[in-house]
Amino acid sequence: MTDKTAVAEAAVAQRRVEVQRTGGAVLQLAAVNGPAADVLTALLRVVAEEAARTPRFATAIAGIAAPAPAPAAPETGPATTAARTTTATRTTAAAKPRSTTRAKRQPGVLDPFVIYRESGVDALTAQLGPLTMDQLRDIIAEQEIDTRRETRYKRKQEVLVAWTVTRVRELADKGNAFR
Repeated sequence: MTDKTAVAEAAVAQRRVEVQRTGGAVLQLAAVNGPAADVLTALLRVVAEEAARTPRFATAIAGIAAPAPAPAAPETGPATTAARTTTATRTTAAAKPRSTTRAKRQPGVLDPFVIYRESGVDALTAQLGPLTMDQLRDIIAEQEIDTRRETRYKRKQEVLVAWTVTRVRELADKGNAFR
């Protein structure tokens, strides 16, 4: 068995222990307050299912539990700096998954759903109009409105604005036929 396999198996075993501890705590709560345990169980199930389904949500949850970076030690000389840089490079490289080759998108400059809900289609079109293609793609990525990856073929800014407005309207009005 390789070192990576052993580390992975140890991590899985540790997760199982934590899940069992959580289950034990919920059982203790059920003995005292059954309805509270039922609500907590349902909440945990919904959060876990959503995290499994949505990578962005899972990343946000993992960010909550991530330890804060340790403060840097004071610099004492070039040898110390080189050793610290080498160590930092190794730990950073080990912590990052290597499968991500694409650059991360920036956060969107506005929320199209809020603008659509508060001001309508015309205001949304007016606010999206002056944005660059990258800013539009950032909004689309952040709001996760391109589930079929249609926008990768859109090359004109006006076309991307029109597509975004249409998609926001469709998603925001979804289910209104029954109201």
